[in-house]
Amino acid sequence: MESTGELAWFRGEVLRSIVRPRSFARSLAREHFGLAGVLIVVAAGVAFSLTIDALVLTTKGIFPASFAARLVFESLLLGARLAVSASVVALVVFIGARMTRQSDLTLDQCFNAVAFASSPLLVTPLVALVAVFAPELLLFTAAVILLIGLRALAGLALNLRAILPVPAAALALLLALGSGWLVLGDQVSRVRMTAYAIAPELAPTMTTTPAHGKRYEIQGATLTVPEEWAYSVRGIPGEIAHFETASATLNVAVSRAESLATMDSFADVIARGERLGFSARRNERSIERINGLVAVDDRADGTYDGRHIAIRQFAILVRTGGIALQFRFFDPPDVDAAFAQAAAIAATWQLGAPAP
Repeated sequence: MESTGELAWFRGEVLRSIVRPRSFARSLAREHFGLAGVLIVVAAGVAFSLTIDALVLTTKGIFPASFAARLVFESLLLGARLAVSASVVALVVFIGARMTRQSDLTLDQCFNAVAFASSPLLVTPLVALVAVFAPELLLFTAAVILLIGLRALAGLALNLRAILPVPAAALALLLALGSGWLVLGDQVSRVRMTAYAIAPELAPTMTTTPAHGKRYEIQGATLTVPEEWAYSVRGIPGEIAHFETASATLNVAVSRAESLATMDSFADVIARGERLGFSARRNERSIERINGLVAVDDRADGTYDGRHIAIRQFAILVRTGGIALQFRFFDPPDVDAAFAQAAAIAATWQLGAPAP
């Protein structure tokens, strides 16, 4: 009976933290939650990880059940990371409160204020199931999950305000967000890339004048390259076309991405060969649309074996197939002009189904 009573209490508090956040926040100062906060934040991390991975797979037309074991394992890791992040934030808030003589504040209150703010994330897998079984509702699902995320943020603000004065609560909120960004940066990136995959119109359109020259058909894609760029097929694995001038090269590379990879991780993987031995003093990345498709645009300026090299790569991932334009400029007198030339060529890129 006691176990049943504790379980009922736990369910009730979780539900209250989700549907009645103001009432729950007011109870933080007088209620003792014990290990309940740990269970909540771990479960929220698990739920959030399962949701994002399910959406990543759904955008690629892959049914998530085939990756169940891997999804569960990775979700447990994220749950643990989220719990550690919440603990660090709670400890810093507690120490800060002690130093400012908020002596009635306990570490348990600090931790549970952060932990229970994540409770709305527990329902995200249910929302993701809608997208899995009705992919046409993917955009609607993403909007609902965004609202849930905003609701979690609002809950965090309410909880901190309930146990701290306004200035201290504001600082604690900034600390929690900063800690989350540092500890969960990879998941933030996955959320961002998944949003672009679901709604490509979120990415700004690359604005540049398309290049003029000879139009090439390359495995379902078309690309217009100025006449001075000599075309060849070198037979290098993963490279389907090569262009070069006296001071620059362009490789058109294809690769099959790992099923759970997002656009940015695909861009990192396919760029490795181009970056071997390269030391960058300037690294920039942006997300842009090229003729309706979202591309990861990487720009780097540095040296290779003591020689000045500038690299620009445009990578596009469609489902599990990806293709990249990899530009390399040797001793460019004007790096920005070289990058502009690469953009002009990339602006002519019309991509069909990417090669596997």
